[in-house]
Amino acid sequence: MSKTYKGQTTNNVVELTLQEEAVGAGFDTPTIAWDDAVNGVIKQVQGDIPDNWANTDKVKGPLEIGTSCTSIGTSAFQFCTGLTGDFVIPDSVTSIGSYAFSDCSGLTGDLVIPNSVTSISSGAFNGCNGLTSLTIGNSVTSIGSTAFGYCSGLTGLVIPDSVTTIGSYAFGYCPLLTTAYLATPFANIPTGGFGSGAFYYSGLTTVYAKDAVANGWTLGAGQTVGGKSGVTVIDWTNYPVTP
Repeated sequence: MSKTYKGQTTNNVVELTLQEEAVGAGFDTPTIAWDDAVNGVIKQVQGDIPDNWANTDKVKGPLEIGTSCTSIGTSAFQFCTGLTGDFVIPDSVTSIGSYAFSDCSGLTGDLVIPNSVTSISSGAFNGCNGLTSLTIGNSVTSIGSTAFGYCSGLTGLVIPDSVTTIGSYAFGYCPLLTTAYLATPFANIPTGGFGSGAFYYSGLTTVYAKDAVANGWTLGAGQTVGGKSGVTVIDWTNYPVTP
């Protein structure tokens, strides 16, 4: 039975400097390709990614998730602050576990959740400060609490009408998030007391809402959306094209 290790490959992959054994489901056969030059740098991950897979500061550099991956486990890359640059979630992935990428502050750019994903668990991208915009695929039905909380660089957001549940603080403490395009009905966005507001302490000022009146929105300035007051709601007339 073969085992997969994290480490540096050298001499045309003849030798391997062992750091620590990669344990967990799916590691009976090689699932990882490592960069040949820098110790600990991921080049590609194949297969499903189990819970608490990396969760270490030894993992760094760009991350490429292969199309054989269907699920990303709980806390799979949590606290991997050394991961850098843009990354793509392939359309083979159907679920993203709780805190899967939490506090991966080095990940940057525009994040697209593909149409294959049906749920985004609590805290999945919490504290990913480098993310700038977010588009959520049209098969996602639930966004967990604090899923994108504390993403201080997030400026744009598009939520499709497939979303029926948005958890507390899902986009809380995102100060640069000023505009959101929301196709989901108003009732799906928690607006109640402390602990339930999806947009608490965000920078939200403007919401474009699909079929606004029919979906329970009140048009105009001074609205409260997900616990954030003083928001202007505009009818999103050219859905799904963003103005």
